[in-house]
Amino acid sequence: MVVIRRATEADIAAIAAVGARAWASNVFSFEPELPGMRAHVEKAFRAFAEVSYGNVLVAVVDETVLGWGARDEDNDYISDLWVDPVVHGQGIGSAILRTLKSNIADAGYSRARISTHARNVRAIRLYEREGFIIVEQGPEWSTSLEREIDKVKMLAELR
Repeated sequence: MVVIRRATEADIAAIAAVGARAWASNVFSFEPELPGMRAHVEKAFRAFAEVSYGNVLVAVVDETVLGWGARDEDNDYISDLWVDPVVHGQGIGSAILRTLKSNIADAGYSRARISTHARNVRAIRLYEREGFIIVEQGPEWSTSLEREIDKVKMLAELR
């Protein structure tokens, strides 16, 4: 059974590892892997986890972190949603997303926002199944890819 809970300091390594694996599995399916990119992304996920684990929700099965999501700040924007590639399609992303949306609604917001690479079809389909619609598409700087990419911004009404 999947349990969604607030991350603890003990989850930092797992958050970083799941994020890096999920990112690489997805992005390298439609973007070229440049030298050093994987190490750069792994370092970025580790730094994020060390600073922001208190804002992270983890999906845990038998004490193993299989996915996580975050709001960088207490607002209506979901900054991260990552699921270990070995468990894609098992409802973990949906469970995290629903919990994040519920938390956003509980904080008094009437909508939730999320964005992703426009070529990330798997994520877009998940977000659409969970009530998000595309409200904008266009170029945006990607720190991880170190260039401009085409992104979609999505919105879900919560009330």
